[in-house]
Amino acid sequence: MTAYLSSPTIEPNPNPQAPLVALVRFKTDAAVSTTLEIDDGRRTRRVSYSPEEDPEQGLAIIGMRADTEHRITVTAGDAGPVELAYCTPPLPADDTDMPTITTVTSQPKEMADGFTILSIRRGAPTRAIWMTPGQFAFMRDWSMLVALDDEGEVVWYYKADSRIAGVHRLANGNLFYHHVDFRSVEIDMCGNVVRTFFADKRPFGPVEEPGAIGIDAQSLHHQPHEMPNGNYLALTANAKEIENYYTSETDPDAPRSTQKVVGDKIVEFTPEGEIVWDWNTFDHLDIWRYGYLLMEVYWHTRGFPGHYDWTHGNGVSYDPYHDSVLVSLRHQDAVVKIDKKTKEIKYILGDHQGWEGDFKEKLLTRTGDFRWHYHGHNPRVTGENTFVMYDNGVIRAMPPDPIKPPHECFARAVEYEVNLETMEVSELWTSSDDEDSDRVVSFAMGDAHRLENGNMMVIDSVCLPDHEQLNRRVAVEDLTWQQKRRDVWHPADFPLWGRVREMKHDASREVLFEVHVRHPRELITWECFGGTRAESLYPAGVTEG
Repeated sequence: MTAYLSSPTIEPNPNPQAPLVALVRFKTDAAVSTTLEIDDGRRTRRVSYSPEEDPEQGLAIIGMRADTEHRITVTAGDAGPVELAYCTPPLPADDTDMPTITTVTSQPKEMADGFTILSIRRGAPTRAIWMTPGQFAFMRDWSMLVALDDEGEVVWYYKADSRIAGVHRLANGNLFYHHVDFRSVEIDMCGNVVRTFFADKRPFGPVEEPGAIGIDAQSLHHQPHEMPNGNYLALTANAKEIENYYTSETDPDAPRSTQKVVGDKIVEFTPEGEIVWDWNTFDHLDIWRYGYLLMEVYWHTRGFPGHYDWTHGNGVSYDPYHDSVLVSLRHQDAVVKIDKKTKEIKYILGDHQGWEGDFKEKLLTRTGDFRWHYHGHNPRVTGENTFVMYDNGVIRAMPPDPIKPPHECFARAVEYEVNLETMEVSELWTSSDDEDSDRVVSFAMGDAHRLENGNMMVIDSVCLPDHEQLNRRVAVEDLTWQQKRRDVWHPADFPLWGRVREMKHDASREVLFEVHVRHPRELITWECFGGTRAESLYPAGVTEG
């Protein structure tokens, strides 16, 4: 018979960065399995910890709603149950420190199981290059990872000290994310840092943190990805000086000059920080092919002043079906598939304009009802010959063709099917089209997943107010994509908002779940950089039912 040497108690998570977590502690005379039954008055969940988990160190309760009384029944081995009570703290009342998340619709019976994890960021409604120091710090020094249940309620959050980009759930149940200061961090769901990687040549210098692991790179950015072998895929942006380079996006015959240009390298690195594979865009692509926004200021505020943004890689995924890598290059308006063993390009998906020589043989031909993606984001493999990505739909042209203004563009998720034998590509599914009354203009970021039950999750990151709202302030025809123009409006000048939807993967595109992340008085821009769906918030090996 199991005997308690110290009775079960419950306490708040010692780490204030994840305040909705609580810890149950006790001691028994032998290692035992433990079941925690958690009742919040609306639903009851059971969580089982194996004997390998030490209850003296604390057994985490994860996934509780805020400001709610919970009854927790602890059963350790064959000892009798012990009942505890715990009230979670409320969410922060300051609406600059906690985004307002509104559930529009929720149909849990038709949704994929689990929790929606989002990377949320904030900012002032103005362009980064014009922000005051206080506004820039407000944007840079805050970020939040949030988990929502199937009704859109916050059941976990982690407040970070710096702006987070993409977030990835690891096989062990921890979260892995990139900071925009070129740190990559693994945390457990109690908010504790497990390990930190950093680009050892980053402009901000080394990370002053015990055990931090340097990666041989100038940056680590956008969306991280765990491979089946336990290594990580990441993007590293690297600067190179190019002689006789362009000075105009629209006039290729304009005078040339020597210019510092940022391109991307894909790296695979081990948990110990060793790079074991890489693929450099400067080595494998045509530096003279460029897309619109080459000369924008993205890298200027990230430690690379005056640098052009040539490729702007923003998502990389491993394809286990073909031992290949998919990368999205926003400013090339292209998704490139790379054979991992040979490093050869298998195909290029995107507008054919500007590709010359041998690259023409790698271009996919579109079939059926099809629209090229422009300035897209983050491809994710969904099957042997399929993947889904977020298509921001920005500009809808390649230089020197005329730019489509924002009010003529909309964003969408799109799933592609590729026929490698015929080098053709078709659209399997899209979340929106020109006739969709719910279409949005979202000029950056965004994410899309096919979920376990076949539904699609679409994250629209930075949505403009709708046209009716805009017309109260500015004619939509006066909007531009070019940040440095002072004579017209840019999407960043407005209070942007985020939208997360789960939709049926069929022609109906029925919305089963929708939440909005939006400041009620439109004083703050909220960004949903990306996210994922997790069946459970607990570590691998802990069962929940």
